[in-house]
Amino acid sequence: MNPDSAGARHRSEWVPGLVILLVTVGVITAGVRIQRVLEASKPSTPILFDHGLTPLTLRAPSTWTNQQCGTCHPRAFEQWQGSRHAAAATNKKFRVECIEPIGGRRQWCINCHAPTNPSAGHLPTQEPVGLDSLFSDQPRWLVNGVDCLTCHVRDGKVLATRITSKGEAAHPLRLSPELETAEFCGGCHQFAFKSDQYGDEFHGQLQQVSMEEFLDFRRGGGSEQNCQNCHMPAGDHLMPGGYNNEMLKQSLDLDLDARWQDQPGGINVSISVIAQGVGHRLPGGEHFRFLSLHTNLRNADDPPRQYTLAEPTAEQLPPPAAAGQVQEVTDWPRIQIMRRNPGPRERGRSPGADAVPDTRLFPGERRTFRYFVPANTVDADSPLVISAELWYHKMGDLDARRFGFETPEVIHTVLRKEQAVRRGTGR
Repeated sequence: MNPDSAGARHRSEWVPGLVILLVTVGVITAGVRIQRVLEASKPSTPILFDHGLTPLTLRAPSTWTNQQCGTCHPRAFEQWQGSRHAAAATNKKFRVECIEPIGGRRQWCINCHAPTNPSAGHLPTQEPVGLDSLFSDQPRWLVNGVDCLTCHVRDGKVLATRITSKGEAAHPLRLSPELETAEFCGGCHQFAFKSDQYGDEFHGQLQQVSMEEFLDFRRGGGSEQNCQNCHMPAGDHLMPGGYNNEMLKQSLDLDLDARWQDQPGGINVSISVIAQGVGHRLPGGEHFRFLSLHTNLRNADDPPRQYTLAEPTAEQLPPPAAAGQVQEVTDWPRIQIMRRNPGPRERGRSPGADAVPDTRLFPGERRTFRYFVPANTVDADSPLVISAELWYHKMGDLDARRFGFETPEVIHTVLRKEQAVRRGTGR
């Protein structure tokens, strides 16, 4: 055999194999490099929430639990356990509203109240899977509500406002100054009315508007603080709000002044409700919430009036008085409402409908109601007592009955004051 032809034959046998090997190596190398480029260009999961459009994908190890967080952060964990965030998806109010056909039974409700739910890809307008048995089954993600991982984990890293060597030794960290901003809270606590057909279609005014009110307050020369300064002082994870009567008492005050006058004879009554130390309108949060002021006159020997704790209806209310106007009063009690109750126009359903006024208190506002009681309508020779009570309503009485609440569950007295007045004493 010709040596040259034999060598050529051998070369023809291994050259294709070499080419295949080189191509394979090249493809693998290129694939690895492309993957690295793609990974490098892949943005981090946003820290801010998206108003319930999607659940969170945390990419956290299965061993990361709230209880584990509590081993190093016992104080924050204990505070969170007693917070409304911990009960966000299991409290009675959410449970009964979520399964209601009117306004409930939507994935976006679950996405905000239990953000770690396993429903990625489920449209926000769809009904949650297994909704009717969800609250009896009590899966862990539902029981957790808005938990440690919801706010502090993204892409398998723990979000922190400062990086420490001790923290890095425990778990990967990601510097996240967003945690201290109003926008972080606003991702859940501010949202619009949503369309039934399209989850990202909003209409009408904002359903919850506390963040925008706060930003307006800052732009108007108010404090440069954030939500966290009041609702998480010194990192407090109890995060109190409208369900905390002590916080309400810090945010509201009540002044009462009643004096007898001789010409014309009668009693001048002045009651002021003051919003203090707040950066948004009161009450804030859900539009279901409102304040009512109840003023009553009685003989000093009579017991205080026992209210029925029912929502005042439009038929019971006196006509609205202009600012500073004195109303002559012959029947009691007098009831004033401070409320935002969006109607068809505000909800974007009927732009031509009448506007429903927002009568809540502005930050720093002192709203005064003045009454005059003619002498011939009372026993002017007996000592009299004027009383004023300020109530906080978590929802209206009609909604409370519809959802199966006892009225005292959703209404409580924030402040109460009374003052004696007698003819000829000035007070």
